[in-house]
Amino acid sequence: MKDKLVEKLIGSDVRAFEQIVKKYGRYVFRVVKNHSKGLLSREDEEEITNDTFAALWLTRERIDPERPLLTYLAVIARNKVSNRLRTLKFTVSIEQLGELYDADLDRKLEDKENVDAILEAAGTLNKKQYEVFVRFYLYGEPLTEISGRMGIGSSDARTTLFRARESIRKYLSERGYFDE
Repeated sequence: MKDKLVEKLIGSDVRAFEQIVKKYGRYVFRVVKNHSKGLLSREDEEEITNDTFAALWLTRERIDPERPLLTYLAVIARNKVSNRLRTLKFTVSIEQLGELYDADLDRKLEDKENVDAILEAAGTLNKKQYEVFVRFYLYGEPLTEISGRMGIGSSDARTTLFRARESIRKYLSERGYFDE
């Protein structure tokens, strides 16, 4: 189902853009904050949030109105945080990035060409796996927060994320995106 607000944005409607910023500003800031893992200042997080919306405006003609805008915003925000951390020459340990970190999948999520394939693969997951996967990789929520929000145990969240990653890896491997 097409989002009317997104269609207006694609048509360069400044008011639609302002509504999107107002509607999703806190959400994008939270994604930025989650992905920065406390390594960036609040000012940096706010700047990256603003940069995310600037990128949204600049790439508005490439947005698919059939796909969720939240996911598109999360990918932009996540990549901007990664770029900022690289620019600041931070080295982040696997432990700092969270439990069950999958470096290969994480790199693939940073490569814009692979995002659509990964999101397509995620669309084949069951509802629970999809929600855990999106919350962990795109929204940057730690597993403890995901388990609390979803009302599941932390071991269930870890297992669900593991199975989601394995399903996505298998789906992508079968289509030649990367070797297992």
